[in-house]
Amino acid sequence: MTRFLLLIFLIGLPAAAQSIGETLRDAEKAVPIVNQTLDGTWMFELRRGGQPASQPPVLLLIQFSANGAITAAAGDGSQSAHQGIWLRVGDRKFLITTFLFGFDQNRALSGITKVRANVQLSEDGRTVKGTQEIVALSSDGRVLATIPGGTFTGTRLSQEIPGDFQDFPREP
Repeated sequence: MTRFLLLIFLIGLPAAAQSIGETLRDAEKAVPIVNQTLDGTWMFELRRGGQPASQPPVLLLIQFSANGAITAAAGDGSQSAHQGIWLRVGDRKFLITTFLFGFDQNRALSGITKVRANVQLSEDGRTVKGTQEIVALSSDGRVLATIPGGTFTGTRLSQEIPGDFQDFPREP
């Protein structure tokens, strides 16, 4: 009887090499941990709603900060820098809201644009895709139009080693 109880006790103990976390985790059913942040610098290609498919996308260089802030600049030169916020709302899903100023040919303020977007991050965390709507506002903040149907793709930029890296002087 004593041997039987000892055997039952030993069978119930986890293997010595495994932690309790490893014992509790079912590796076959575990969802892999993925990149759940947009932090970093990205290159977006925007296709605005209501524009012909033949029109080239607008490039946007965008910086997502860990605190939820966004700064961005469009490559078409027609608008100010973008300022905004981002928020994770689900598994690799994010919301973005940015604001920017538009100018006329004399560089006078002609309006304010609010961009609202849904973002889906890829499993490897290197690319995004999404949809957006633009809210056109007058210079005093009145809504003039809401334009849905915009889409975008984006690529996370990364550090690159310059060609002369091996020759770069090393500090002692």
